[in-house]
Amino acid sequence: MIEGIGIDIVDVERFKGAVERRGERFLRRLFTDSELLYARGKKRTETHLAARFAAKVSVMKAVGAHQNLRSIEITNDGSGRPVAEASGLDKNLRISISITHDGGLAVAKAVIERL
Repeated sequence: MIEGIGIDIVDVERFKGAVERRGERFLRRLFTDSELLYARGKKRTETHLAARFAAKVSVMKAVGAHQNLRSIEITNDGSGRPVAEASGLDKNLRISISITHDGGLAVAKAVIERL
């Protein structure tokens, strides 16, 4: 049974500007070490960070409650598919996410299902 759906869109250039203005401390408030390591290993770091940010916000919207963004972690499984984990979330809930980025935009959708 679907418990919640969330979607978010991020303008990559605007996100990049926020990072440039606010710096490393800003990034550390939003992302886990593994998320930063993943994005920094990519050619367009800001695009991957913006996509992960959109994914975190979409999960928060699907859950229906404000959470610390670091409590939501976006990783990839062995096939490259994005996976979301949220600390403190009911263990009987599953998060499914989809992320895309193109044309200067990053978009993510999250669906929360009760098992």
